[in-house]
Amino acid sequence: MADAGGPLPRWLAPATWLLARGYGAGVSWRNARFDRGGGVRRLEVAGARVPVISVGNLTAGGTGKSPFVAWVCAELARDGVEPVIAMRGYGAYHPGDSDEALEYATTAPGARRVVDPDRTRALQAELSRIAPAELARCVVVLDDGFQHRQLARDLDIVLVDATRPALDGDLLPNGWLREPARNIARADLVVLTKAHDETQRAHAAALVARVRGKPHDAACEHAWRGLAVHAREGARTEPVGWLAGKRVLSACALGNPRHFHDMVARATGVAPVEFTRADHAAMPAAELESAAARAGVECIVTSRKDFVKLGRGLACAVAVPELAISFLEGEERVRAALAASARAPTAPAARSSS
Repeated sequence: MADAGGPLPRWLAPATWLLARGYGAGVSWRNARFDRGGGVRRLEVAGARVPVISVGNLTAGGTGKSPFVAWVCAELARDGVEPVIAMRGYGAYHPGDSDEALEYATTAPGARRVVDPDRTRALQAELSRIAPAELARCVVVLDDGFQHRQLARDLDIVLVDATRPALDGDLLPNGWLREPARNIARADLVVLTKAHDETQRAHAAALVARVRGKPHDAACEHAWRGLAVHAREGARTEPVGWLAGKRVLSACALGNPRHFHDMVARATGVAPVEFTRADHAAMPAAELESAAARAGVECIVTSRKDFVKLGRGLACAVAVPELAISFLEGEERVRAALAASARAPTAPAARSSS
């Protein structure tokens, strides 16, 4: 099995170490080209520059990016801005759709959603259909955008998962890093996520300070504010305490499944039966029902991102946690940076080296 050292089994380490060296050479060549400004474009539509905010990470999945993007969109909307979420489309079922897009339909209902690997082209096509007055209020939020350097941005936010920071590890596939940890210095803001545990938070903070040369800017936790319970008789809301003492099946296909299973255990007070699939993998309803029946559980608990992939109701009750970003420090700094970036259309062109 894969472990905290990387996505592949440790017995493959000799091969994955060599692959990581080749991968690193490719990443360095690509970043050097972007550092020189090659291949970087500002987002301009009908002669107007549209601000771009990137939310990304250095590691492969699992930083809690989707809830954070939804929070960013809510903050922008509160200031009168119209957010446009641009995503590559991992887990896409047909063009223009993905598990993340379906999730955002619920968690960021006021945001436009653009799903396409060629985000610049797709954004220009989508935004060109918008009236000039409305376009002037638009701000693009790049979902998983730190490595998508083709599109210049006004604000680069990098998330670091405090439960699995991985900044002292190796590059993919021998570790979890998409690029060398020192490249976090490109970020305008570094936010520690899932930082509810003080020991984990301190460890992640120390790693960030070491590789970045300065401290992180903010820290938050992904709190469960309630449950959406879906059963045969219909959907209803329940407090998180509804799970207390229940034997449940914890099911997810996330980048960091360990964190989700641990959150389920905290909510129930009982070790859950775990059902894990690879990040963005399908979550077949028949498999879930079979696993729940074998385990004799009272309920299935799954993430919003996984729930939208089920396709049909289940015989067993399904509880979906409603997530909320709760800042532990640095919230005003993040809010101020978002507000400044949203005003970028009146400023000179965005930095192209980020």
